[in-house]
Amino acid sequence: MSVEDSISKPTICESCGSEFGCGAAIAGCWCTRMKLSDETRAGLSIKFESCLCPNCLKALAEPYAELKYPNGKIERVEGAVKVDTTNYHEGMYDIYDANGNLLKQVDMMSDVSWTFKP
Repeated sequence: MSVEDSISKPTICESCGSEFGCGAAIAGCWCTRMKLSDETRAGLSIKFESCLCPNCLKALAEPYAELKYPNGKIERVEGAVKVDTTNYHEGMYDIYDANGNLLKQVDMMSDVSWTFKP
């Protein structure tokens, strides 16, 4: 099967049954940008024989926060799920993982914005 055939022919997600276009045969496919833990990858390769759709993979992806600074810099904080914006005594935004571990502090005066993904 050629690269063109693998993209043009619909693929059925083994997890949810939805139809999607699989681009795994090409460099830079959306699936290669999904951040999955080694344990998740190992489990997927045991449970499924072929590709999962973007929605199913996104649900399994590791969470992260994308910080955007005024100068255009973008920083990714792996595992981040929460930002505490009430830490006024230190003047810092505290970024935490799901277990409450502090991952990063950002100066409140830096005018940074953030979004959580996936």
